[in-house]
Amino acid sequence: MEKSRLFLSLLMIAAVSILFFSMANTSYALKYGPSSYSSYAPYYNTHALPLPKFFKHKTLKMVVEVDYAKPARWGLAIANIKNVMAAFGDNSFKYKIELVAFGPGLRMLMKKFDKKNEAVLQSLVSYGLKLRACHNTMMKAHITKEALFPFVKVVPAGVVEIARKEMQGYAFLKP
Repeated sequence: MEKSRLFLSLLMIAAVSILFFSMANTSYALKYGPSSYSSYAPYYNTHALPLPKFFKHKTLKMVVEVDYAKPARWGLAIANIKNVMAAFGDNSFKYKIELVAFGPGLRMLMKKFDKKNEAVLQSLVSYGLKLRACHNTMMKAHITKEALFPFVKVVPAGVVEIARKEMQGYAFLKP
């Protein structure tokens, strides 16, 4: 009985000392914070940032959802896509990006509503962006394929396309 009590006391002392010394270690923030990015340039807005080492032998896959009818938000989605493409430079084989528009967001891919972004979207498509329009939305709003930009592909359902892409390992982005 006395031995088990002594053993439990020693075990408690060991546990408390481990907890105390692990809490005293303040290098966690230094190990995982900004100072660990030693390969990054010190001035982010004046130097190009290198790609994270994670992407060295992998392909970035991203699906972007657009379901809103606000041109300012469309511009944000386009800017996000441009930033990803700029990060990878001429290596378009290192990323796969798909923009899926449905509901009120389908206007982004229509000639009637978004003439301003047509040239930008056309150039992004030439760099590998895939544009998808929801057929369910088109049916409900009586929109024909001719109303869309010629470089847009129609998918049966926008939300199903997004779910399908996520199941294939695509990261989801809704700007």
